[in-house]
Amino acid sequence: MPPARIPPTTPSRRWSWWPWRKVGPGLPVEPREDPLLQAGRLLRQQRESQGLSLRELAIETRVSTPVLEALERGWRERLPEPAYLRTMLTLLEQHLSLPAGSLECALPDEPETLQHGAAGGQALLSRFTPGSIDVFTTWQGTVLYGGLTLALIYGVNLQQRRLAAENLLALKPIPPLPAAEQQTPDPNAELLQAYPDLRPLDQAASGVAQQQVLEGPVEPRPAAGILQATLRLPTRISLESEAGMKTELNGATGQLVLQLQPPLRLRLEPAPAEGSVLWDGKPLAAEAAGGGRYRLPPGTGSGAAVPVRR
Repeated sequence: MPPARIPPTTPSRRWSWWPWRKVGPGLPVEPREDPLLQAGRLLRQQRESQGLSLRELAIETRVSTPVLEALERGWRERLPEPAYLRTMLTLLEQHLSLPAGSLECALPDEPETLQHGAAGGQALLSRFTPGSIDVFTTWQGTVLYGGLTLALIYGVNLQQRRLAAENLLALKPIPPLPAAEQQTPDPNAELLQAYPDLRPLDQAASGVAQQQVLEGPVEPRPAAGILQATLRLPTRISLESEAGMKTELNGATGQLVLQLQPPLRLRLEPAPAEGSVLWDGKPLAAEAAGGGRYRLPPGTGSGAAVPVRR
């Protein structure tokens, strides 16, 4: 009688020595290590073998320290876009003398990228931060922008109400002055009448410039002159222009030199000796009235005295 045939062991009944590891077709196997962790371990070992710190490697390769740390620790969510990451990995391989392509396993797989893109909403909500909001192209940015706008409008409204409560803000427009107050004479009317040059626009509207052009060329202003006076006693000096501008010096003694723009009237009290007052180096004669009164050479222009004491 032939011996009984022992049925072969089926794959579903084959077990390894470890109870948590099942071996055989169609059965779960031990999860594979993340390729990013493998690339990070290789990067850290090569960096430490060359005695480089993360900061030193970042300075030499121009790759930021957070990116290097994310590579070594396997923090995929902190890595840049694959297009930028590929360039950084190539630069690190060249700088650390690693074989070409040894760190490319840190790049995300294309199907995984597409899967993340299809998942979309869940991945976005899991990594949602205020800094990741695009104000112009996402609904989160629209909500944030609208909330900020409403908050600013509400804050301005509260500020206006507070100012109105403290009587610092008028909610109604200020009415114009009554007609009687609008016709009140200008307190500066006399000053403007004495010095019409203070209102050049009114002069232009009245045709002053046009009248001067029609009358002919304006005579040039006389050149400034030098007044020299030798004062033996403390003297009061009064200078007056044709426009009514006055300048006074009290207690002047010694050699006095003034650069002035004629026409001017000069008065010295007490009157100095004859020949003590010079105009452009020539003796200046006093007026017939006496009393130390002088009239500087006349001119067509008027100007204020500009004393320059030396």
